[in-house]
Amino acid sequence: MNHEAMDKDIGTTYATAAQRGLLESRRRRPRARDWVVGIFAGAIMALIFGHGLVPEAKGAALFVESFLPWLGVVIAALLIVALLSRAWAGSIPAAAALISWCVVFLPVMATGATPASAAATSGEASGWSIVTQNLRAGNPHASEAVEKLIKSGADVVILQELTGPTLERIAPLMDRTFGYRQVAGTVGVWSRFPLSQGRPLTLGLGWSRAMSMQLESPEGPVQLYAVHLPSVRPGEVGNRNSGLAKLSGIVEADPSSRLLVVGDFNTATTDRSFAPLLATLDDARTGFGFTWPASLPATRPDHILFRGFTLSGASVITTPGTDHLAAMAWLQPGAARPTVSPNR
Repeated sequence: MNHEAMDKDIGTTYATAAQRGLLESRRRRPRARDWVVGIFAGAIMALIFGHGLVPEAKGAALFVESFLPWLGVVIAALLIVALLSRAWAGSIPAAAALISWCVVFLPVMATGATPASAAATSGEASGWSIVTQNLRAGNPHASEAVEKLIKSGADVVILQELTGPTLERIAPLMDRTFGYRQVAGTVGVWSRFPLSQGRPLTLGLGWSRAMSMQLESPEGPVQLYAVHLPSVRPGEVGNRNSGLAKLSGIVEADPSSRLLVVGDFNTATTDRSFAPLLATLDDARTGFGFTWPASLPATRPDHILFRGFTLSGASVITTPGTDHLAAMAWLQPGAARPTVSPNR
């Protein structure tokens, strides 16, 4: 007879009250599986609240912060494993980790914005719409991609990775729908509303991937920044971070009551380098609104940041030949947030 069977037999038949108490305490004692689950749960909670302390060396911070919301899946799996293996002591920190995730990310999921396509169909959306799309350089289906953006009914379209041959192919399609155009380097803006004062911006690369302009919306002038921040790779985030810092400085110095910063930031909302922009601007999305990679979206590098508007709808759009989903938002006039970051 093995020890476990003996314990059960003695505990149920022959043990004294003192012996039964000792056996029960042994059964309640955390086992190895409890310690393993507890340690993993503690590490996950540390990442949720302390991801800003993860070093950027070898792309560790980039990976963690880009996919931080997916820790919820890891926590759920850990809790299920703890319950199935009867690691009761370990299930307590796993449940605590799940609660921590909910505290941080449930407000993100419950933004309250109606999906733009549904809002447009039901008549709930108001104001006007804007969409941003990384076309992917050399996309053989660029024409079909922009046709889908046109069919979305967007009033303003902002494109990135707009190479010369691609511009030649899509310009006739876009110009038939939109009366105004501004192009700088590989970034282009098409609008139903007048555009003026366009100028390129240098945000860390040797060629222009950003520009500013004034858009004459139905509610009045809007300062618009169309951007494509430098790309990132594990261990190579310096140019992107420098570009974000320059852009944040420009935005903070801009006194415009209505302002838009739109494009491919190569930066997730949870990235520490994105915090200065989010201190003064709102991010137009519904839920997480993941846009990359298009085949299985897991993070959101594409953003529509705004000030002086209220978000009435948001969605993502699948377009052919691209590796990003397009991000779309409906905006209407609203109260402006402070133009100076409270952290500075």
